[in-house]
Amino acid sequence: MGVVGVAGVGEPLPPLPQRSGPGRADAVVPRPAPGSAALEARAISKRFGGIQALYRADLSVAPAEVHAVLGENGAGKSTLVKIVAGVIPLDEGEIVVGGEVLHLASPRDSQAAGVAVVYQELSLIPELSVAHNLLLAKLPKRAGIISMARANRLAEEALAALGLGYIDPRSPVRGLPLDQQQMIEIAKATMVRPRVLVLDEATSSLGGAEVERLFGLVRSLRDQGTTVVVITHRMGEVWTIADAMTVLRDGRTVGRFPVGAVSQNEVVALMAGQDVRTIFPEKPALGAARPALELRDVRLRPDRPPWSLQVRRGEILGLGGLEGQGQRELLAWLYGTAKGTGTVLMDGRPVRVRRPSDALRHGIVLIPEDRKAEGLHLELPVRWNLAMATLRRRSHFGVIRMRAERDFADEAIRRLKIKLNSPFDAASTLSGGTQQKVVIGKFMAREPSVLLFVDPTRGIDVQTKFGFYEMVRDLASAGATCLLYSSDTEELVGVCDRVAVFCDGVPARVLQGEEITQDAVVAASFAVVEAAG
Repeated sequence: MGVVGVAGVGEPLPPLPQRSGPGRADAVVPRPAPGSAALEARAISKRFGGIQALYRADLSVAPAEVHAVLGENGAGKSTLVKIVAGVIPLDEGEIVVGGEVLHLASPRDSQAAGVAVVYQELSLIPELSVAHNLLLAKLPKRAGIISMARANRLAEEALAALGLGYIDPRSPVRGLPLDQQQMIEIAKATMVRPRVLVLDEATSSLGGAEVERLFGLVRSLRDQGTTVVVITHRMGEVWTIADAMTVLRDGRTVGRFPVGAVSQNEVVALMAGQDVRTIFPEKPALGAARPALELRDVRLRPDRPPWSLQVRRGEILGLGGLEGQGQRELLAWLYGTAKGTGTVLMDGRPVRVRRPSDALRHGIVLIPEDRKAEGLHLELPVRWNLAMATLRRRSHFGVIRMRAERDFADEAIRRLKIKLNSPFDAASTLSGGTQQKVVIGKFMAREPSVLLFVDPTRGIDVQTKFGFYEMVRDLASAGATCLLYSSDTEELVGVCDRVAVFCDGVPARVLQGEEITQDAVVAASFAVVEAAG
């Protein structure tokens, strides 16, 4: 793998990789004329203790433009968004919206300037209804009394605009799937018709249909004059929806480029400081390995026929198909947190899993999708979160050996490249992608025999994804059995030895070998749905 070089503080950033002919990769998008940009961040610097999160970073977004901001975890994207949103103050520089310099003391100041932000981490109130969450600041009143009938109608209109008419505005948010909650967050932001809409990893928990629906909304808003800033780790989305991009690395702006003038690999090279030739590790030939995990007569949904499936030792089995077809249900059932019937055999012996403690005892671990609720103790230090799943290995007669815990945590932080001030930083202070690294590190420490992954790279930067893929392949090569559900079809194709395409709780088709392509997975997803209909 060729190396472009990683720039340190005070060192020049590397040139963009060259391509011959029209549309050279070093063609930089001209900045909008001074004062004509919809949103500008000029020479923004921000330090948190000993960490320089941003150093004279720039962002310039033209009116009615969809602009992507790209960079690894720790590049400064989230910090820049929070400064634009008025959540945290800047140390140096200025934020300009529509030619006016903003003096942001709170999020309300940013909102008053016409900026709306949708964060990766939800800000909904679970116990309240959908309508309450959408209209909490502006609940309609009649004669001084809140009119919930009017509120529900307004909520229905906002949901219908996003194609979410099937969501009952009177339903409590807590009972909705994560992807629907994310769409409600987006609906709340777009209801105010902002001048600038910032989507911070807003698609990370959405399925393909929801992403397409959101992209349709983004295009409509752009056509109506709204400027949209998109922060995403899904590279394909940039080429699908964005007009231009700004690349950050180590808190600095690498440059502003037109979409189409650079390839995905070139952008990854800019973000990571190295040339990416091969994204996914090579798949070895599995041969005639014996089944390590057997599922017999499984029913995840009572109205569907039973099915059986075998997964070999050392195999990575992908779970594909459209969103909500039973992939998550299968993993939750295997981990003892969802209902289902059937027989589970490990190495030919039946095992009974009624709760997560049973799963863990049998060497089954689950890397959850919702890291905040299921994977971390947010107010505890990173060091403790990393060590929590394997405390018994570093204790003697019930007393934790603190040196062993420190050494373990330090090694995990080094191996996963977790950026923080101190191992005693609370997990809540980390970015979403860095939190996911901590979750993965914690569960990997158990050295399990069966690993269940639920969209494990959601919110993780490109370079860390490469390390994750290699880690999963190494675990499989060492004899672990892996079941991986991902909403990223490219990830399933690149990582998995076989892909089981699900429809309505049943693996309707299993692809293997040369059959595993993006087109084949997508075609199988829609074919089985049409057949089922």
